[in-house]
Formats: sequence, structure tokens, C-alpha cells
Amino acid sequence: MRASYSENIELSNQIKFEFEGRIMYAFPGDSIAASLTSYGIINLRVTSSGDSRGIFCGMGVCHDCLVEVDGNQNQRACMTKVKDGMRIFKQKFFGNSQLKKSNQKEKNNAEIKVETPDILVIGGGVGGMSAARIAAESGLEVILIDDRVSLGGQFSKQPTPVHASTLFSKIDPQIKLGKKLIKQVESTGVKVLKGVQIWAGYAERNVLAIIEGRNILFSPRRLIVATGAYERPIPVEGWTLPGVMTTGAVQTLLRTYNVIAGKEIFIAGNGPFNIQVALELARAGASIVGISESSNKPGFKSLASIIEMFRSSPKLVFQGVRYIKDINKNKIPMYYNYNLSSVKKDGDRLKTTISTNSSINRLGQKDISFKSDIVCMGYGFLPSNILLRNLGCNHVYDTLRKQLVVERSNDFETNIAGVYAVGDCAGLGGAYAARDEGIIAGVHSVLSLGINITKKQENERSISRNELKKHRKFQSAFWKLYSIKIPNYLDIQQETYICRCELVTMGQIRKEIKLGCITIGEIKQRTRAGMGRCQGRYCASFLTEILKSETNAPIDEENFFAPRFPINPIKIHEITKL
Repeated sequence: MRASYSENIELSNQIKFEFEGRIMYAFPGDSIAASLTSYGIINLRVTSSGDSRGIFCGMGVCHDCLVEVDGNQNQRACMTKVKDGMRIFKQKFFGNSQLKKSNQKEKNNAEIKVETPDILVIGGGVGGMSAARIAAESGLEVILIDDRVSLGGQFSKQPTPVHASTLFSKIDPQIKLGKKLIKQVESTGVKVLKGVQIWAGYAERNVLAIIEGRNILFSPRRLIVATGAYERPIPVEGWTLPGVMTTGAVQTLLRTYNVIAGKEIFIAGNGPFNIQVALELARAGASIVGISESSNKPGFKSLASIIEMFRSSPKLVFQGVRYIKDINKNKIPMYYNYNLSSVKKDGDRLKTTISTNSSINRLGQKDISFKSDIVCMGYGFLPSNILLRNLGCNHVYDTLRKQLVVERSNDFETNIAGVYAVGDCAGLGGAYAARDEGIIAGVHSVLSLGINITKKQENERSISRNELKKHRKFQSAFWKLYSIKIPNYLDIQQETYICRCELVTMGQIRKEIKLGCITIGEIKQRTRAGMGRCQGRYCASFLTEILKSETNAPIDEENFFAPRFPINPIKIHEITKL
């Protein structure tokens, strides 16, 4: 259903499309996923085992929302815009032998177009836009590319033009920040390319991408990677069911398309982002049946962390206080020290069960169950670093956050000369830290090319360095406040999927480990885990932790799947002429 603040949008602007032969209507700029969700349709495809799937990540990472569009399969519903007269069908795993062949002209692939800008920035979020803007102020040729149809990234995701006039879009500070940065990028002459699908990264800063079916080789003098992050789920029974989504996916539906994922929503995870989205959904007309938070409820023992956070950013602390106040005002139940343990179908709805963390079970707290239309999960984020790894950038394993983090200099240059990494793709620091890192990296990339910078640019860099120190202190205290012990993956039930793409269960993983598989590569060869469309973005972190528990070996970059390309699934015909 549409959010309550969409009521004044002119209905005459709507376009018509079909889904499974049924006539439906959408607004120009809406994604297929948003359009179908507004009608309550969340079941979009069928797997090889006959399971149904729907939207999960909402940002093109998981590839679970594939549909057939006008005879073409494998179209991501969350990334594909609805067009007038479109005919859409659920995608069947075994495909349709009568599907029409691609009409892509071969001449588009006969030769590769080469772009050689001074600076290439990959990622149109807060960090990427900040880097591109300040670098372009030096008069250099700067290209900014992003895989979406609009800039803003996850933090400053922008509403479609049809929905941009709502009051929420006009006053929200994150949307306003995105608008400001987009205007700055445009005013400085940055060449912006959207809807770009990067599929390979090579030595010497070379990046191969596809734009509208044509291959382009970007060979910049300097490369700034700002590809952000994606949400960390936890594998529990039922986490692949239609209606189970990441919290970010539900927020994207609301903020970008003014669509509420369901009438009743349950949210589970770790961190204030879940609370923020819960309040946004409640204001839009959804009923939040509960929020489960994995960390302890802030109390006397949290004072040191809260004081440190306040010293670094009083504004963000007061924002957090307002969140809790609004949660109480809206009478949304909060359950601290609980983790999502299972999701099951219950007629047309979902039944969710949360369980106490093992360390406090002795207090007598029991499992709690809820019924809802939608279940959100958001247990933090994972860096989107696959391009950096393909480029050969060194990474180390962060044992606290359980993720690979790229090694960088004070100016955010990696071990590969001329390659920079800024923002959450390099380790999670938040959007405001990403902005400052982008400014610092952008200025350094200009200086490294022998170009003098202005006094204004130097001042901005100096301010950003000071602000970044505050952000890092805030983040350090923040993660102490919300610290959790991620549930033990060895406790997962045998039939639970670890690799949601290839349908590899915990039971299969355990079996192969007992047979002697002690590396992630061996598990991959024996089970196909990590060989699906998301290319191990989700299951890699699970498998490394499972193997660590079994072998007691320390985790480093080699414990993860080896980087390979294509980085994202691509059509064979798009590269056969290379």
C-alpha cells in the first residue's frame, strides 16, 4: 500500500502494466518491486526446489526478486523501472524455452569504448559524491558512476520525481543532504553515468562496465571506490520466505517510492537504524508489532559510552534520545537481548519467534512469537568490497565486526597506487565519516596528479580531518553501546539455508566438514555454496565463522572466497564480442 503522505499525488500520472495477466497501475519512476508491493504482491519467483522468493535486500545484491519482463528473464524487480504497457510474470526456475532472444545489436559489443578520465569515482552515495565534487573543483576531468538510476546511495536515497513533492521528502535531513550533494556534483561539471553495471576490475586501475548493453573500459589516472555497504542478515529458519526483507529494503520502498511493505511489520536486529525505520513506517501508516534488539538495554553501565558519544556528537545523541521517546509515544514494544530465531508461514502471514541471548537465559525469559505481514532483519552492515578485492587491495579481518576491512593510508589510498577507498566499503564509519573521507581522498588524488589545490579545498580537507576524528570516537563508543555477540551459527538447525542462492543447508555444510573439508574453497567445490547470483556476499561470512568454530584457525582474507569476475551476474551475449 502507498504511504499516507502520498494521497495528494495526481493519479492521472499513473502508467499501466500487467502482472500475471492482471492490469495494474504505477507511478512513473517506480520500480517493479515497489509497484507490486503496493498491491500486496511479495511472491515474485520460484526456486529449483519449488520455494517462493521475493524482495530481500532491495538494492540489487541478492538477486532474489527476479522476474520475467516482456519475455526477458532474470530482471531484478528492485532495480528495474516500470514502463507503460510492461508485461511481467513470476520467474520460474527452469525458465521458458519460448522466451524471445535478446534484440541487442552485436555492433554494440564489437568494440569497447574507452574512457580515460583524470579521476573515476565509483559510487554515488555521500562519500562518492563528496570526492567527485571536490576533485572536479580543480578543473580535472572527473567521472562518477553508479549502478542505480539516481544518486544518493543508501543513506541519502532520493525519492522519485513523482514523490519528491511530499512533505517528508522536503524536510528529511538525509534526503536534503543528498539533494545538496547532487547539486554540487552537477555544478562542478562532474560527468555522471547512472545505471552502470561494473563486472571486472583489473590491475592499473582498469574497470570494465556495461552501460545500456555496451562495454566500456574505464582507465583513469586515479580511482576512488565508494561502493558502500549492504545489510548483514543472520541465517535462521524461514529467512528466505517472501515477506522477510532487510530493514534497508523496507526503507527504500518507503523513502524512494512511498510504498509501505505491509500493514503489520516486525523488525529484528541490532542498532538504531532499525528504530529509525520503525518510526518512519509508523508515521507513514504501518503498524509496528515489535522491535527486537540484540544488545543490552542502555543503563548505568552504558554511561561511559554515552558520554563519549555526546562529546563527539551531541546532535546524534539527542537524535537517539528522540528515537526512544518516539518509540514509547507510539507504544511500539521493544525487546532487548533478543535475537530472531525463526520465521514460519502462518496462512497469508508470517509467524516470527525471537529468543533470548544464551548468556541471559538463566533469567527465565522465554521465546516470544509475533504475527505480521512483513519481517525485517538488520544486524549491521557488511562492506561492499568485492571490487577492491578484485583490484588487489589488501584486506585484514576485523574480529569485532566480523568483516574484511581494506588497508588504507591516512589519505585513504590503498596499497595499490592511485586507488582510494572511502566510506563504508572500507569499514563501517557512517555517512558523515564517508563524506569527510571522500573530501580528503578527493583532495589527495588531485595533489598526486601534480595539480595545486585552492585555499578553499585545503580548508575543507583540514575541517574534514578534524570532523573525522570526532566521527571515529563516536563510532567507537557507539559500537560499545550496541555491542553484541552474533548468534552461534553452529546452533542453526540442519535444514536452514546457509547459502540462500544455491539452497545449501547447514546440514550439508556440517556433513562436508565431517568428511574433511576445512577450507571455504573445499566447501564451495563440494556444495556450490557461494556460486549463486549474490556470489557469496551473504554466505561467505557465515562459512568463515562456521569453519573457525570447527578448526580454531584464525580468520584472514584467504579464508574468504577468492575474488573473481564477473563481479556481478551478466549476460553472456554482452561480453562475447570482447
